[in-house]
Amino acid sequence: MPLWKRPEVTKFCFDGMLRLIASSKHEIDVTCVLSETEFIPICEEYGFDWIFENNLPLGKKINSGIKSTLKLEYDYLMMMNSDDIIETELLDNYYDQFIERKTQLFGINRVTYVNFYTHEAREVSYDYSLLGIAKMIHRNTVEQFNGELYPAGLNKSLDDNMLYSMTKAKIFPDLVKYDGMLAMDFKSEVNIWPWEKFKHKGEKVCYKPKTYAEGNLTVR
Repeated sequence: MPLWKRPEVTKFCFDGMLRLIASSKHEIDVTCVLSETEFIPICEEYGFDWIFENNLPLGKKINSGIKSTLKLEYDYLMMMNSDDIIETELLDNYYDQFIERKTQLFGINRVTYVNFYTHEAREVSYDYSLLGIAKMIHRNTVEQFNGELYPAGLNKSLDDNMLYSMTKAKIFPDLVKYDGMLAMDFKSEVNIWPWEKFKHKGEKVCYKPKTYAEGNLTVR
């Protein structure tokens, strides 16, 4: 998970990650890639591993984080950003069949964009695109690319270029269809793709924020 500015959004999404860790039947470890020292105490507060890397180029930053995970034992690498939240149902119910089949690359093409401050929300689908949020990459594929999943010199269009590299290697993505509001991308005024880019896209939906206390969960 690469971190960049907007600490209030990041902490909100970190709470969502703790909910996922506490409620999912899967074992989940979190690694963050920092470019600002103020995030060090935040990661330590939440118990998340972290490494430090320059923010630009962004491709190199994310690759550094991916390479650092290779010291861990895991079946899948799940890509998340510091403004994303997914619900347990997506991982435990919809993703399970792909995990059982050891699918090399899969994820979603529908996401709910949410204005972090006003809670306005738009649900958007992207036909054949594999989104960055909750993208799942099998450990074998991560090792095949030596952790260099993204073009190191790029700052934008990283997911599209990563997918191009995968298809060149004959690794084709599976798209997971799901029901409900299970994947959310929170927009603030500080964002590569701010809310203004999405406020008229897709379909207007009703988003109700969850607090960490729901489900009798407590912060570790």
